[in-house]
Amino acid sequence: MAMKIIHVGLLVSSVPLWAFDTAFSWYIISVLLLDFTGAFSEPVRVTVKGFVGESAVFPCSIPDSEIQGKIEKFNVHWRDNEDKLVCDIIASNRTCTDQDPKYKFRVETFPDEYKKGNFSIKLSSLQKTDARKYICHITGPSQNHTITELHVEDGQHGRGNHRKPSSTMLFISFFLIAILMLS
Repeated sequence: MAMKIIHVGLLVSSVPLWAFDTAFSWYIISVLLLDFTGAFSEPVRVTVKGFVGESAVFPCSIPDSEIQGKIEKFNVHWRDNEDKLVCDIIASNRTCTDQDPKYKFRVETFPDEYKKGNFSIKLSSLQKTDARKYICHITGPSQNHTITELHVEDGQHGRGNHRKPSSTMLFISFFLIAILMLS
């Protein structure tokens, strides 16, 4: 098989000649250049704990200094680990037209935060089946890739009872303490 040597900076690679007969070659060269220049960085990894029936926020952001005056040049793609569409934010407009049915009416974005570089989403009415990885990929003048792993637990498991005490319970507690102090 005939091979061609490619020199990309310090990177040297052998590529079959057939690859140069198609548009595929430009794709390969672009990927090599992006990788070599550091445009592809390691993804940010986050773990989020949620509870059945409640909501969880999945973080995804870039520094606001990178977005100033260029918000319309950024696209944000949220997918789950099965590549199902959770939500897209295209040029600062939320678009979920092809959203997977299991996420319909459950995903909230925060449009006032876009100009600050914050493209986080909130998934409500959590179910055990929502426990998986969610991927946020920001494209535009700056890139970011965040992988959020969601763990979903039963409603009260591990949290204890965090309700506010009723006024009756406060009164009874105060009364018992007063009796103990007087005796």
